[in-house]
Amino acid sequence: MFKSFVRSFSQQFKVGQEASLRKKISRQDIEKFIDVSGDANAVHSVAGSQRALVHGAYLNSLVSCVMGTKLPGSGTLVVKQTLIFPNKCFVDDTVTVTVRLIEVRKIIKVGFKCVVDDGNGCGDEKVVLYGDAQLIMDKPK
Repeated sequence: MFKSFVRSFSQQFKVGQEASLRKKISRQDIEKFIDVSGDANAVHSVAGSQRALVHGAYLNSLVSCVMGTKLPGSGTLVVKQTLIFPNKCFVDDTVTVTVRLIEVRKIIKVGFKCVVDDGNGCGDEKVVLYGDAQLIMDKPK
């Protein structure tokens, strides 16, 4: 049963296929995340004129959302993941999360990135998270 599931899965998806989501990260999003995670580090709250930083784990939860609901989708389990945060993401930034299939076998490999508009008015993007993950699909019941 599982072998036929892997075969049908690999026929269903193609290397290079992408899925994404776009979200403006609000202060309320971060406050809820602080409540759930317990991470109330001062860098995540507005202090003076500084803008609050978005938790890296929050950004990764958006990546997880795409992997678990869009591509590959329901039944996806992460077994290994690499996260790189080259730039800061701030509250009120609009982030676009993109997941791309790199390899489709028993272990599914994806690459991902989270980008925000760099604010210069030219439509340039700033990468705030990128990485890759190895995934498996839970056996159908």
